[in-house]
Amino acid sequence: MDKHIRCAAVAMIAVALLASLLLDYYRFKAESGCRAVEVLVDYHELASLAKSAGLPLGDLAARFKEAGATGVVVREATLKELEESGDLVLAKGGEIDVFRKLLSQGQGQDQDQDRRRNFQAEGWPLAKDETYVLIGDRQVYDNVLENLKAAGKPFGAAYQYGGVFALSAGLSSKDIEKMGVGFPVQGLEAVSGSGLAVVPRLREYARTSDKTLVLTTDALKKIPGLVMVTFNDPAIPWSNNIPLLAQKLEEIGVPVGMFEFYSQAGLSQLVRATGKNAVRIHAISEADMARYSESQAVERFRLAVAERNVRALYVRLFGLDQPMTAVERNMDYLASIKTAIEAEGFWAGRAVNLAGIPYSRAVLFLVGLGVVGGGILAVGLLVPAAWAAVLGLLGLVGWGAALLLEPLLARKFFALMAAVVYPLLGVALIARKEGRGFPGAVFALLKMSAISFAGAVLITGLLADKSFMLALDLFSGVKLAHILPLLLAPLYYLLRGGRPVKKITEVMNYPVLNKHVLAGLVLAAALVVYVVRTGNEAPQLVSGWELKMRELLDACLGVRPRTKEFLLGHPAMLALLYYGLDLRKGILLVFGLIGQVSLVNTYAHIHTPLAVSLVRTVHGLWLGIAIGTAVIAGLEYARRRLAKGEARGE
Repeated sequence: MDKHIRCAAVAMIAVALLASLLLDYYRFKAESGCRAVEVLVDYHELASLAKSAGLPLGDLAARFKEAGATGVVVREATLKELEESGDLVLAKGGEIDVFRKLLSQGQGQDQDQDRRRNFQAEGWPLAKDETYVLIGDRQVYDNVLENLKAAGKPFGAAYQYGGVFALSAGLSSKDIEKMGVGFPVQGLEAVSGSGLAVVPRLREYARTSDKTLVLTTDALKKIPGLVMVTFNDPAIPWSNNIPLLAQKLEEIGVPVGMFEFYSQAGLSQLVRATGKNAVRIHAISEADMARYSESQAVERFRLAVAERNVRALYVRLFGLDQPMTAVERNMDYLASIKTAIEAEGFWAGRAVNLAGIPYSRAVLFLVGLGVVGGGILAVGLLVPAAWAAVLGLLGLVGWGAALLLEPLLARKFFALMAAVVYPLLGVALIARKEGRGFPGAVFALLKMSAISFAGAVLITGLLADKSFMLALDLFSGVKLAHILPLLLAPLYYLLRGGRPVKKITEVMNYPVLNKHVLAGLVLAAALVVYVVRTGNEAPQLVSGWELKMRELLDACLGVRPRTKEFLLGHPAMLALLYYGLDLRKGILLVFGLIGQVSLVNTYAHIHTPLAVSLVRTVHGLWLGIAIGTAVIAGLEYARRRLAKGEARGE
């Protein structure tokens, strides 16, 4: 390649790296300034435990706060749930009439007529086939009535003898099972009085109109100790009017909670509309709780906080079927969670919103120069310098236009290009036919990894945004980023140096032995597993021994390196650099490239703190070099033994 073009490309990369590091500084500052973590217990489990243990709810809440809890998550109750808890009775009009007659037996006819008139005082008759809601507590009655109004349900009400209220709202069975009718006010007052915060979970059913939106969000302001708003169902309410919902939540002044691994339609749009005022929450589902011990749950919560920008933990309790021991057991459990996150530099407290990263198209344009520069260097190894320069110029124009028209799509596409180009560029510049001594091979692997790391830095700059830190947006093309370099590398070496037809002919005419077929089948199977496991989409393919190894590495190193880097990629690449690259070692090239691809893609997980990714890379390299050293030593020992055997004629 022409020296001037090469210098220009290197200068573009240098400028891009400086711009990206500036954005990384703001990202690191945002991550390090957000260290408080909400430890939230389930309100209904807490109330159930208090009742079964014979303790006042406020007293138990205070004890849990002392152990490490900071608040409760309370799901909005339905009429069916309130009936099951004994707070109200649902009955058909015919049932009520029968019970009323039974109660009136033995009493005067005049008294019975008075009660009937009293029951119908509001002007609606007792219909036998209609469902009525009977409530004996004034506060529960007011709460249900307010929420029926908010849901837009037509209703009638009457005060019945004995302090019992009756409501009729034309309720269907779906209304009874799915419609939210508010929160337990008295219980939440007791919890808030103990110092715990409150995080409500709103139901989506029957909430579509702007009127219900205003009434419901105004009611949220009355919840004591409110610190966050979350949603219960697969879709959020009022998704037809996200701007108004965002406006009302901004008036309340608390963030929106986003449950990790629980997709809720409309939530991403809402969070963006609130200026990305959101907190990521991690929870262990009720179905999964049966598979976890306290220590395993604590470890899962620790990893969520330390490695995925989670700043709230929704903690379900253990052993509720044994109330005599459950209180102390769960206090110890909460204390263990608190200790675990404190060991990572966090603390239990009021979660704050992540600070934003300054957005500038000009700075992003500079970051994109690095992708163009890397492309020029890579293409320049295959085509004349003038062609590479023309392609680079077209890339610059296209990048600038895309950044103006579709900035998010442009950033994602260039991040994908960086993930593909830089691992290939590192291999192309460093790998050679001749072998190296061991120190030279180690140094070459470090240089290759540094080139790949430059691509990683460009990715972090291109995707440095709160949307990616909160996982509202994700790096696109994860599988492509893992597969394309492996497919392009062999093609690259066939085209490099000219005479591609001759090289392809030589490959096609190469004699195929059984060992080659076997090696090809092994390689194909390994690549299938590699592709399927990419993105952790097939946890069933992770063996028991690997899980144990991961736990050991987590315990020893704090941050576990990628298995495919230290156990496969880096050792294979070190061996390739030591022995030299030729056609017979193609399998080493493919496996070695996996390590470089993984190194780059580690940084595509923007919701993982930058410091964690850096530590993961370092651990992957030194462990990979150590294992690669052992592999080379073993191969050399075997080679010497074979040579001695041949010399003796064995």
